[in-house]
Amino acid sequence: MSNMTDGEPLPVLEQQQKRQPSPIEHQLKNADPVPIPIQEDPNSNPKQPQLPSSSSSNSLPSASAPASPSYQLLYTLRGHKRSISSICFSPDGRLLASSGADSLIKIWSVATGSLLFTLQGHKKGVNDLSWSSTNDYIASASDDRSVRVWCARTGALRRIFTGHTSFVFCLDYSPQSNLIVSGSFDETVRLWDVKRGTCHRTIAAHSEAVSGVSFNRDGTMIVSCSYDSLIRLWDASTGQCLKTLEHQDKAPVSFVTFSPSSAQLLSSSLDSTVRLWDIPNARVLKTYRGHSNTKFAISAGLTKPRWSNVASPPEIYVVTGSEDHNVYLWDLQTKRVVQTLSSAHSDVVIAVAVHPNTQAIASASLEHDPCIKVSQSHSVGWSEFSFFSTFPHG
Repeated sequence: MSNMTDGEPLPVLEQQQKRQPSPIEHQLKNADPVPIPIQEDPNSNPKQPQLPSSSSSNSLPSASAPASPSYQLLYTLRGHKRSISSICFSPDGRLLASSGADSLIKIWSVATGSLLFTLQGHKKGVNDLSWSSTNDYIASASDDRSVRVWCARTGALRRIFTGHTSFVFCLDYSPQSNLIVSGSFDETVRLWDVKRGTCHRTIAAHSEAVSGVSFNRDGTMIVSCSYDSLIRLWDASTGQCLKTLEHQDKAPVSFVTFSPSSAQLLSSSLDSTVRLWDIPNARVLKTYRGHSNTKFAISAGLTKPRWSNVASPPEIYVVTGSEDHNVYLWDLQTKRVVQTLSSAHSDVVIAVAVHPNTQAIASASLEHDPCIKVSQSHSVGWSEFSFFSTFPHG
């Protein structure tokens, strides 16, 4: 595949030769980043080109430093026989799904920690998982080059999508649950129509393996990242490249996701950094360091906002795993490491997941310690989970 740079025509299925800027492109260029209030780090963007700026600033006056979180282990889940690759909470927070190199997918009750289902069908290791917004289905990406859709309540296989010519490494359900986006070592991004069971679009997205994909909050944009060091934003309806982001360090990018507001991106790179990007201005707002990540594609996330009091800004933490077997949490604004979950695991912490409704996080590790640990900040009681119903064992 030829090398591509921002602004070049990209080989996209059904690409038009001439076109007018789409509404989403106009929105992307001119949107106000109102999202998470960020105090911008002036040292995050040396020699970074400035794209057209939005009309308002996203900086707020600094506030007194919030108290550090105190996450403590609630329970440990064991069941996978080989390295765990991905974990994710269901949108309603009641279930936790995990996948691994053992080709299995397991669905657990968050309230009780009990195993509900083990989904079998993939012929090789499973790399990534994503829930439908309805909580009813879960999609999986595998080294067997397929994407599969399962019923989360019965464990039944609903769809098998094939077309990628190499390992499928990452995927994400659209907010409407009608599309699934996947990324592969074949350097393409594919969009799958869940209802029809067909490939909706193929995008020649990168010049190396696609390591991360994600939909924004309304499903109009897709982000992809790659070991080619690029992050690219795509119009979900046309497949056109809207913007390309690249840090000057040019490290392989191993993970990317939208912030809840979709005005920012959170990415992980194989130079032991996690970065928060401002999408409209195509620049890095914050860089988080302290963990070790040079070999594996380790996920990251943003915790649910928490208010200590009504007069203070919300406390939000960046969380990721590490090759030193720890879980790290940074204060979003100050970039200070506020907690390290030391000795949480005895192997590389490859995946983290943030609970959608409470101050809980899950972490998972590789071959020598294939387990999942669920931890919660002591400032919020476990009673928050009391509304969860317990599903019958499958």
